[in-house]
Amino acid sequence: MGPVVVGVIGTLLGVLIGGVLQQVQASRMRKWQRADSLSNAKQSVYAEFLRAISASYAQALSGQRSRSEDANLLAATAEIEILSSREVSKPARDLVDMVMRVHAEIADDVGVATTVVEDVDRQRHKIIELFKADLGIEAHP
Repeated sequence: MGPVVVGVIGTLLGVLIGGVLQQVQASRMRKWQRADSLSNAKQSVYAEFLRAISASYAQALSGQRSRSEDANLLAATAEIEILSSREVSKPARDLVDMVMRVHAEIADDVGVATTVVEDVDRQRHKIIELFKADLGIEAHP
């Protein structure tokens, strides 16, 4: 009777441990999938944010400020504020404020200094580095 009991208990423990390990593995898998999904969403919105800045600049240079790209930029910024940490979203919001002001001045042809445009571009490059760091992409020198 002793070996049979040991065999049954051993089998039940094996089933129990196997079930627990499967649950742990499934939990890890869901966590990884959520992280991948968040990373993909961030990558998409970061690209839209940068595209909208470039398109807004093109509109400003042409003097045709339909403000459609400002709307796209604000929408991307709102998504960034939801998906990203404050360390990323705050500088992005600050850049948007600067971009919209400077691009409006360029479109109105009020004589924006080259240094102001260069400063906006420097801030844009800093945001790109923040985005890369947030996505875990190694920055290139």
